[in-house]
Amino acid sequence: MARSYPPKNHILRHLRLRHLVDDEGNVSATMPILPDLVDAGGWLRLGAISTLVDSVAGHHGVLQVEPDWVATLELGTVIRRRAEGSEVVAKCQPLRIGKNNVVTETHISDDLGEVARSTCTYARLPGRSDNPSVGTAKGRTVDYGGEEELTNRPMLDDYLLIETDPDQAVIRLPHHSRIHNSFGSIQGGAVAVLVDAMATHLGFLTTGLPMRCLAAEVHYLSQAKSGPFRVEGELLRVDEGEVTSRVRIVDVGNNDRLLDIATATAKAIN
Repeated sequence: MARSYPPKNHILRHLRLRHLVDDEGNVSATMPILPDLVDAGGWLRLGAISTLVDSVAGHHGVLQVEPDWVATLELGTVIRRRAEGSEVVAKCQPLRIGKNNVVTETHISDDLGEVARSTCTYARLPGRSDNPSVGTAKGRTVDYGGEEELTNRPMLDDYLLIETDPDQAVIRLPHHSRIHNSFGSIQGGAVAVLVDAMATHLGFLTTGLPMRCLAAEVHYLSQAKSGPFRVEGELLRVDEGEVTSRVRIVDVGNNDRLLDIATATAKAIN
């Protein structure tokens, strides 16, 4: 029997995402620009944008391959500028629908134009009877933010229970339902939040300045089994206020199994 996804108190619901499937089967989504989703300079965080992208592109991918399913293999996001206004809109278009994978490009915009762009690659998986249900009806809106939420919204890292070591390039995270994907592993966008958090943290440790993650390329290697998880940062390059890092996420409870690897670039906030 198909399961309902995402569950209550989940990152997709916390971000108040709304998906629209138009009359031709195209999928777009909106996300409000909330104070807990922006950095110290008022820019939407790359982790929040990537969560929006992974959600809408994954929804679009499922519609393309029904009754099969998809799982994120790669997610690359670049932020061009600060988002203005009250919300951003993500519009997804397919680049390739193959027997083994699905590739999409998503444009994220506000009223002034493009804010960010992202490319996603998904593995195409055989359909199963217990795959979650998604909104497939054309002309339908799926509102993930319609449920009652916390009265005082915590910052995104706090909502995900991220624990950052103040002196080392290490982040720890327990396994919990707020970050689950449809397989019970870590949702692709939540992984991007971890990469964003590490890129800015390592940037701060390196420069002593508050940082903003502007670009990240995430590769999803394995599904999480148990947790907790450890995020490790490695300095690759420092160049005129920009810090490029390699980020690894491992499943501590499964013999430090490597789950995800990413390259991310952060820049000092002016």
